[in-house]
Amino acid sequence: MTPDLATQQLRKVPFFQFLDFTITELAETHAAAMMPFAERLIGNPIMEYYHGGIIASFMEAVAAISVSHGPDLRLPKPINLTVDYLRPAVKGPLITEATVKRRGKRMASVRAVCWQDDGSRPVADGLYHFLMV
Repeated sequence: MTPDLATQQLRKVPFFQFLDFTITELAETHAAAMMPFAERLIGNPIMEYYHGGIIASFMEAVAAISVSHGPDLRLPKPINLTVDYLRPAVKGPLITEATVKRRGKRMASVRAVCWQDDGSRPVADGLYHFLMV
């Protein structure tokens, strides 16, 4: 599946439509996406930082896509997640890369990293476990 086709499929999910992200890379065990800044994603209006839940949700979506295959893009069900917030995410686009660390018949483990301008300075790092459907 191409990144453009995956983005079109994801637009069918209302929350993904709200996040308004675009898949930029899609491979067998890897996915990347970019989410443009929008005022509705702000968690701290004084400092203008992204809401932590928005960051974790964006990372979860990209992690789920990294283990999904096929034309129908059946997303796995999250079992648990751990997100480490490393620095505030300020106004500007967010980029997330997710890499499948282990995938079995019933479960998958995915590491996701989110950053803004510099990939060596992530704003969040997460580990996601999914039940494969």
